Amino acid sequence: MKIVWGSLVAVAALSVAGAAHAQSKDYQPNGARVGSFTVFPSLTVGLEYTDNAFLEDTNTEDDTIARVRPGILARSNFKRHEVVASLTGNAAFHSTNSDDNTFDYTARVGGTIEATRALRILPEVSYRAGSEPRGDNNVNNLAAEPSTFDVMAGKAKAIYKAGRVTLEAGAGAAYSDFNDIAITGGGNASQDDRDRLRVDTEAKVAYEFRSKTDVFVKGTYSMFDFDNVDPTVGQKRDSDVFSATAGVSHRPTARTEATIGAGYIVQNFDNNAFGSVDGFAVNGVLAWEVTALTTITGLVERRVDQTTDANASSELVWSGRLGVRHQLRRNVVLGAGVGYSNRLFEGRTSNREDDRYEARAQADYYINRNFSVGAQYRFARRISNLAGNGFSENRVQATVTARF
Repeated sequence: MKIVWGSLVAVAALSVAGAAHAQSKDYQPNGARVGSFTVFPSLTVGLEYTDNAFLEDTNTEDDTIARVRPGILARSNFKRHEVVASLTGNAAFHSTNSDDNTFDYTARVGGTIEATRALRILPEVSYRAGSEPRGDNNVNNLAAEPSTFDVMAGKAKAIYKAGRVTLEAGAGAAYSDFNDIAITGGGNASQDDRDRLRVDTEAKVAYEFRSKTDVFVKGTYSMFDFDNVDPTVGQKRDSDVFSATAGVSHRPTARTEATIGAGYIVQNFDNNAFGSVDGFAVNGVLAWEVTALTTITGLVERRVDQTTDANASSELVWSGRLGVRHQLRRNVVLGAGVGYSNRLFEGRTSNREDDRYEARAQADYYINRNFSVGAQYRFARRISNLAGNGFSENRVQATVTARF
């Protein structure tokens, strides 16, 4: 599973997160009280058109896709602690390529435990049944259908604040199980070599050296333990990833924050055939409420991603995203976003490099607090020095949403 499958989705998520600030409260759902919880059910149905369904460089195929996205969110009304549970789904029905029909869903339960006035604990468990489309970097080139997988995960973070000092420590684990995939021409291909356990730990120390401005240092460690040998290289891809960063965070208002950190990252493989991958790491986040009507969000990072490329050990990824959300009227919200990523396939014999450019424009019209309609246009283009690996895609979508 590719850890981040596209900058566009992140841009959209950031902009939607900012929509709560840009959207009038008169058009936000009330939810239903159920005991000590408020429950927010929703349903979105949409019709989507793409001019490159399989993300091909040549011989592209278009397709029309009907989508159904049910969801339910439950938030506790406790005076002290908080529990948040959600269940979301995404069913896709292709008019031309029915083999690509999918149903993805995610169940998540998390929250906040106020252990003391100074100590908060944030636990979360989740289960995801997901899919990767044909044309994705890590999907078999001969795949006759999307790749499907299941991810079971759990994590917890503790945050302790004492005066000007904030201490954070967290740990989590996720197990990914990939299903066999049908191959063009008949038969199935096993993806057991992608099954893996990932364990993450992190620690952070921040000091508020002036009002609303912190300096921090952060360290992370991740372990990847694969179940089986990668048949294309005859070795397991087990590895350890370490990173250390330092930076500054500024929060001038409750809804505006800018954080930037930089440091070093290294990935060491258990098998020397993969060597090691290293470089500088960057992570920056921007959430800026320019006015009561306009929110700008952004991300920039440099990280290591896992890969199934037989000629590479892993990928060093630069990515940047910028989104804006504006309330044109009380019930009309506009959004736009751009994204860029550069992927260097490191280690072994690879010299592959991919650049991906993305853009999005969106408009939502809220009929009332329960119903809305929307339209979205998305563009993506990948340029690669590996012959036949580039593509461009235009995608348009119209949606109707019911929220209660």
